[in-house]
Amino acid sequence: MSNPKFIESLKLVGERFSNIELHQQRIDLTSKMFSINSKIELKDISIPNFNDDLVRKCRIIYSKDDFSVSFSEYKQRKIENLKVVFDDTIDYSYKFENRDRLNSLFEDRGDCSDIIIVKNGCLSDTSFSNIVLFDGDKYFTPSSFLLNGTMRQKLLRDNIIFEKEIKLEDIHHFKKLYLINALNSIEDNLSVSVENIIS
Repeated sequence: MSNPKFIESLKLVGERFSNIELHQQRIDLTSKMFSINSKIELKDISIPNFNDDLVRKCRIIYSKDDFSVSFSEYKQRKIENLKVVFDDTIDYSYKFENRDRLNSLFEDRGDCSDIIIVKNGCLSDTSFSNIVLFDGDKYFTPSSFLLNGTMRQKLLRDNIIFEKEIKLEDIHHFKKLYLINALNSIEDNLSVSVENIIS
């Protein structure tokens, strides 16, 4: 990819972006890594006057020579179960627009709502989110994540979740799995019982 494109998705409620500083940090790091010289300032994005408090998704696509912003009303996905899939070489450490590898794994979900990717024996992410596992007392997120998401970073920083290595065979130690991303935190309860994780 000589000129890769990247996505940044932000949660907008009213006229306020959530976690804007962590999103800005990720854009800055990505821009530096891939020599994107035009400075993107999230605080300068023009937000339409929606005149309501609906949750919206702001989707930014950017590269060395492209920049676009769109807004859409956010509707939470319905997740009833997760299919375990395996990929020991997948790399999604930057938020590329090209999601071909993830989409290919997603196609292996069968009748399940989504997938949970196991890399080198350890849990990582779903096709669109980081994960948090609840053992009845504390919340843990895998240290073997694919993408260090902004919500993941915030919850770690606030000591709400804790990072640890979680192997596939450790799932039975937990009760519930939460899917978290820029639009969903733990309290949004996008979750499944571990009994609904299909190996």
